[in-house]
Amino acid sequence: MELVQQSTAPGASSSGGGGGGGGKNEKNSQYRQLRQLIIKLSMGDQIVLYRSHQEVQQVCDSIWRSTHKRLDFRQLEQELSGEPLGYFLNNMMDHFRYVYFTADRLQENLNVLERAGIKSLNNVQHCELLLSQDPVPKQKTKRQREAGAGDAGLGRVVGIAAVLGGSMMPQWPLHALPKMLRNLRRLKVHCEVQVHFIEQFPQLELLVLNGDVAQSALTGILERCKQLKRLFIKCKKAPPNLHGISTCHRLQDISLPMTLFLQARDQVLALPALHLLELTVGGQKPEMAIECLRYVLELKANIIEIVQMNCACFEGPYWMREAGLGLCGRLQGLVLNNCYFHDREITELNMPRVENYLVLSGCPDLKEYQLLDMIKKCPTLSELYLIDCPLLTGKVLHGIYRIRCSEKLDYPISIILSRCDTISKDYQDTYADYWYFKLPVLKLDRLLEENRPIEDMQLFFYKSISTE
Repeated sequence: MELVQQSTAPGASSSGGGGGGGGKNEKNSQYRQLRQLIIKLSMGDQIVLYRSHQEVQQVCDSIWRSTHKRLDFRQLEQELSGEPLGYFLNNMMDHFRYVYFTADRLQENLNVLERAGIKSLNNVQHCELLLSQDPVPKQKTKRQREAGAGDAGLGRVVGIAAVLGGSMMPQWPLHALPKMLRNLRRLKVHCEVQVHFIEQFPQLELLVLNGDVAQSALTGILERCKQLKRLFIKCKKAPPNLHGISTCHRLQDISLPMTLFLQARDQVLALPALHLLELTVGGQKPEMAIECLRYVLELKANIIEIVQMNCACFEGPYWMREAGLGLCGRLQGLVLNNCYFHDREITELNMPRVENYLVLSGCPDLKEYQLLDMIKKCPTLSELYLIDCPLLTGKVLHGIYRIRCSEKLDYPISIILSRCDTISKDYQDTYADYWYFKLPVLKLDRLLEENRPIEDMQLFFYKSISTE
């Protein structure tokens, strides 16, 4: 970066009393710096640079625009400072799409932009307010980037950023952000919010609140952010209420602590575009989780498409029956993580019929007869995910094969495994002589990419025609 800045930035004016001397000294300094850079190159690289020196700026512009789509203040000042930093920011200000501010040093971040003469970042659509102790994220894969904020994993398994909580920090610099980021659409906040500023982003579509938020600030957001489609309230200490939520007619995906949901459950479930409802457990008693789930199922069971549950808060499997999970009549997918079955008959649990895929992850006591009963309950399954189910062996495959043959379906069931080594070994040992000929009925795959396990309760509703 410094090479291009020094070789292309205009020197000081040489006109007028004594200006020539200053300009000559600066030119000599630039020459020495450039010489120190070039002398480190091999002769071959020096020749390439010599022959194409007029293209260097264009090449650097292309490199910067492809590698620095994100303006990250946690890294920026470690790489550049002073005049080169200002030059780089001015060169790139129209190309940044993401900005990562350090929330507890926000005024310092804003000062950097001010010194560079930058008053706004009009093309930035995604902003995160992080804390100094937050690690710099690793580069995501293309698949993860395409999934978008809040979406990852099997089917529509949703992964949300971990709760980082808030800290005592100056709030007044936050007021500068709406003017700086005029076209912001996605905002993730990891610090506390005590002042009104978020509602001043008129195009905001996604908001993630990981730090504590004041009630008045949240009410302002709900009353004025009319373009909001996705709202994730992940703070440790939830505000008392959701006043204004009933007017958020475009809201599709919402994540709430269970205590907050119970306070406004009728208004939340009445949202016309509601597609995802995530309820965070947060150390609450299992009775509260069952109460929340039961209430949703009593009103919305016939339009629930997918249920994803972290069952760690339940002592056994009877929560399915107590919550009325069997009421779901059109369930396409069911994901159960950390579920204990305690040698109970599946018919006792009022488990629902699942049409498309079933995911059983981290089920340490799941037995073969229980899994076979689930297959009988869900005869049209196309995919079965078994992740970390240590009691299952290759024998269960023969049972699944017999059940599928009796159903006379024209498509196989795909069984996707991870950390079920006994099943994998038994299948591979007999594949050539036996399972190869059964592929039209049953086939085995390995989960190629591990996904973050479900942490809370997630319910997906069928989208209405008007919202698609």
